[in-house]
Amino acid sequence: MSEHDEPEGYDGDVTILVDGDPEVSARAVLVARFDPLAGHVVWTGRVAADVLPRTRLAITTPHGTGHAEATERDVWGNTRVTGMGRPPFPVELLETAGDPDVHPGCERPAGQGHRIRRAAR
Repeated sequence: MSEHDEPEGYDGDVTILVDGDPEVSARAVLVARFDPLAGHVVWTGRVAADVLPRTRLAITTPHGTGHAEATERDVWGNTRVTGMGRPPFPVELLETAGDPDVHPGCERPAGQGHRIRRAAR
């Protein structure tokens, strides 16, 4: 098992913004991990808010803002989300990847993820 097999994440209060609606405060559990098939870091989670599936939203934590899409409601009434681009919390793999385009405060358009460059052999 490598050091990056354990997902990194955030568990706490967030602000959710959906275009045209006022901001909503909610509790969220978000995790990120490197997906070797996709070739980049992916993040998912759930928020304790009522958001319709396929709705795009901005999720803000004390660390920053990330964009996501609501996918479904779980049996506890939370909304599951799939991240689009950089997560709204620190991820060590992104910070240490050596990619000059990947840094704190980076603003990428929704849907454009960060690629991790592999070291030359």
